[in-house]
Amino acid sequence: MGIERGARPPPQRGLLSVEFALLLALFLGVAYLLGEAARAMYLAVTVQDMTRRAARAAAAADFSDPAAMLAVRQQALLAGAGGRLILGGAIDASYLRIDYLSLDAANAMQPIVAAQLPACPMANLLACGNNPHGAGCIRFVRARLCLPGGGDAACDAVPYQPLLPLLPALFQYSPAAVAMGRATTVVPAATLGHLPGRGC
Repeated sequence: MGIERGARPPPQRGLLSVEFALLLALFLGVAYLLGEAARAMYLAVTVQDMTRRAARAAAAADFSDPAAMLAVRQQALLAGAGGRLILGGAIDASYLRIDYLSLDAANAMQPIVAAQLPACPMANLLACGNNPHGAGCIRFVRARLCLPGGGDAACDAVPYQPLLPLLPALFQYSPAAVAMGRATTVVPAATLGHLPGRGC
């Protein structure tokens, strides 16, 4: 007893549903991975551009005015709702570190610790006039993406946080193990907010 010639085979119920479910799962997985890759590339470009904007603005802003420096960070961030970088997870203005650098006698850039910063832009002009290679003469401005809370010298890398927790679960890794680039930008110091005739 078999299938007669010309007769239809018995219907295979549910086979189409199983194939559709498998293809849908594959499609959604590929779409998720492509979306995460696009977001990672977007963030790499965006944070580099963010440090460029911050360094250029800080080179012309008064480093002794906390409100002016906060404005520099916020404007460089191009933040969305809540003051965070769009698609950047927790990244906000506190992740943007701005350092001031001196140039020593060997023409090597050295970070200036907060205690050695000049009191105001006019004091920086006087310090650089007296000794252009002095430890308190701001010659360059550096902007970097760092984890907030580090000391003057520490710049810990920011871990990449996927939009959904699915990626670490799929590939068995800790999100803290994958770090974003520090996106460092260094520019020459400009006016640093100095206005003619204005002292400290």
